[in-house]
Amino acid sequence: MSIYERTKEIGVLKVLGCSLATIRNMFLIEAGFIGFMGGLIGLTLSFMVSVLINQFLAATFLYGMDGKLSVIPIWLAVPSVGFAIIIGMAAGFFPAMRAMKLSPLAAIRNE
Repeated sequence: MSIYERTKEIGVLKVLGCSLATIRNMFLIEAGFIGFMGGLIGLTLSFMVSVLINQFLAATFLYGMDGKLSVIPIWLAVPSVGFAIIIGMAAGFFPAMRAMKLSPLAAIRNE
């Protein structure tokens, strides 16, 4: 969606002499950052649900025992954010390639 909204900006970058790799990297970094933010939000929600499960359901299912019903280890949490970044960049790859191939004159004329 970002490419359709920013076609004029892409055209101006191309006319000013920006390299194709720079335009591609700009969109890939943006997509990776969106994936990073989504991964952090998802991880935060997962930790909050885990705490709620341990507060309310663990007392029911683990009656008379000590322990936690839900545990999210750090060794799993950190790679999950990295995976979200990779998925975000993969989702942004084809739009980045489309931005690279966009004609500068057509992009500037586009409304």
